[in-house]
Amino acid sequence: MKRKPFFAYRSFRKELPTRKQFADLGIRQFCIFPANTVNALGQPYSEYPPVWLGDRCYDFEAFDRQFDDILAFCPEAEFLLMVDLNSPPWLVRQLQCLRQPGDSFCEVSEVLCSELWLDTTMHCLETLLEHAQEKYADHIRCVILACGATDEWMDYSLGAESDDKRRRFLAWLHENNLPEQKSIPDFARRYHAEHCDGMLRDPEADREALTYWKFHSELIADGICRFAEVARKHLRSEQEIGVFFGYLMELGEKSMVSCGHLAYERVVRSKEVDFFIAPGDYCDRAIGGGGGFQSLHGALRLNGKQFLHELDHHTHTANLQLTPHIRVSWCRPWPNAKADIAGLRREFCRTLLHGASLWWFDMWGGYYSDPEVLRSIGEMRKLWEFLADADRLPDAEVALIADPESVLYCNDLRKGNPLCHIFHEAQKVCNRFGAPYVLYDRASLPLLRRVPKLAILPLWVELDDVRRQELERCLPGTRLVWLGPCGLSDGSRWEQQPLPGLHLPEYTQLTPELLRKEAAAAGVHLYGECNLPLWATEDLLSCHSAESGKRTFRLKCKAAAVIELFSGKTVAEHTAEFCYVFDGPETVLFHLIPEK
Repeated sequence: MKRKPFFAYRSFRKELPTRKQFADLGIRQFCIFPANTVNALGQPYSEYPPVWLGDRCYDFEAFDRQFDDILAFCPEAEFLLMVDLNSPPWLVRQLQCLRQPGDSFCEVSEVLCSELWLDTTMHCLETLLEHAQEKYADHIRCVILACGATDEWMDYSLGAESDDKRRRFLAWLHENNLPEQKSIPDFARRYHAEHCDGMLRDPEADREALTYWKFHSELIADGICRFAEVARKHLRSEQEIGVFFGYLMELGEKSMVSCGHLAYERVVRSKEVDFFIAPGDYCDRAIGGGGGFQSLHGALRLNGKQFLHELDHHTHTANLQLTPHIRVSWCRPWPNAKADIAGLRREFCRTLLHGASLWWFDMWGGYYSDPEVLRSIGEMRKLWEFLADADRLPDAEVALIADPESVLYCNDLRKGNPLCHIFHEAQKVCNRFGAPYVLYDRASLPLLRRVPKLAILPLWVELDDVRRQELERCLPGTRLVWLGPCGLSDGSRWEQQPLPGLHLPEYTQLTPELLRKEAAAAGVHLYGECNLPLWATEDLLSCHSAESGKRTFRLKCKAAAVIELFSGKTVAEHTAEFCYVFDGPETVLFHLIPEK
């Protein structure tokens, strides 16, 4: 029997009174994280004692307490169990003293090459899962494998070399029938870029770097798959496995390539991984913005994977003072409860209309302490019970399509490289042209069930015969918009290739107005006005506005009634076009009742 997407609560802190409030709202799913490590600010991830105390030494009482504290007030609770695979401080030091890589938080690509680290960490994973299943199997809905920087499988080593990693790289070259190299390219060669003032690599001069960075991403992806295969042996068939990964739409300078998320397609193909997780887009969170997914949601869905959208958006009550001496200074909270509700509803609607899961991430506590915000979450839970469906997808006739191998050309260490921002800047524009869109990658094109009328192709640096034939075969009749440096290489040499369609060499040339014009020319149905983020399915239409005022919407088919679900008001009847007067900031969700 198909189960609804997750609707859960998460916090780094205990926050037991808040968890109880969420349970009182009818929410039964809670993420727990028996962490053994510290975060990027040097603070413990968990307020509970560490569980992993030494090599093959575990504190199961500390582990159980996280389950039992919630079961005490919510006996029917379901758990999304995060397993901390990062090295506790004792393991980091022990491995470093053995001249072995041990800091998985910053150097996950290196520890994944160490059989000693893998053996020690695999034992922890299997032991904890065996214990968890013995005591709490009936309550565990999924297991989330967490490792690397911020537990999101990101590598902060800038591709650094170790002895084990060098041997693994040379073996990988041999396995893939690639030209031999003496070693891993040194730092200068890894980050050398021949073109565009150091922004783009050359297929000949920088071939060793391009090859190495591909290996680097595949190494991390294969590591995830290896842990998932071991975890699956200890789970029931209905218990799922999730992972934070594939952040192509968000990663930028010093991370776009070097963090190692570009080979996510290998994880997508894994039979063991059921869903991906990513926080909401960090670049378009302000009220009036459109938010966004960091992972290529459409590609995941075409491959049978689900997605969990992390709502870690900072409300006006969010606790950002972690200790008397440490404050999270980079956060920009929304200004008040009205804005909080509009913003959280925007993210809720995006998730709902994409058939995805979500959790409310009360990161360091206090995020949902305002009574009106909490009441609004309760209302959204009721709508979720009525409307959430894992098969739901937006009515998207526009696609943004990435080519991860072309992204390898981008030198993400070049300070101020604007190309590192091309994907999230393109998503900002897609949020504002008046119709839904979908995120795909090149590998998912043969799986398309619906050919888009308009496709945006950001940073397709490499355009060889294979890519050209794929586009012709999979996107017949699609209007193409090439964004940024595209077709500069055929994979062997640096030479501008012909680009069918519209080419915008500077990605800043793509504006909501221009995209709307191109969409209209391609025959895309425009549901709403420009600069007004919206999503639509066959029976739902959501829209977000920072400003007050009347806005016009046009449906594909006449509706017998249009009901705004947050207020319960009928706003139009027997029409395919209607107006709504926003009380900004506001997010609305219309239920479209079809004519019989």
